[in-house]
Amino acid sequence: MSDEKLTDDLVDFSNQFNEAMAEVEKESEAYWNSLSKEEQLKVFCAVSRRIHQAEIVDQGTYRYALYNVFGFGPEAYAPAQLAGYLDIHNCIMGPDHDKFLLKAFCVKYGIEDADAKIRDMFL
Repeated sequence: MSDEKLTDDLVDFSNQFNEAMAEVEKESEAYWNSLSKEEQLKVFCAVSRRIHQAEIVDQGTYRYALYNVFGFGPEAYAPAQLAGYLDIHNCIMGPDHDKFLLKAFCVKYGIEDADAKIRDMFL
């Protein structure tokens, strides 16, 4: 396969993917707009509870949230990402996230008395 053919195929695939995702967005927005305000609030609260469970309580991964908490399969990965959920997931950090990362760093590089040094840093 020539480089030109490969490039053309990749551009074609990209265009098809973007069209499919635009259709998914259009359908989900049409569905949302078809709901009454009361129904929208019910859906919003149900989704918020699931996000809270996945992100705050379980502190799971992006896939964990989609697959285990929401019960979706791999087909949900890209549409949820393009809807902004991966960005939301990546912005949510628990109160001990920085301490966890520092502890892992200390363990990896053999820094002694890591807990005391980390504690001192956050005082």
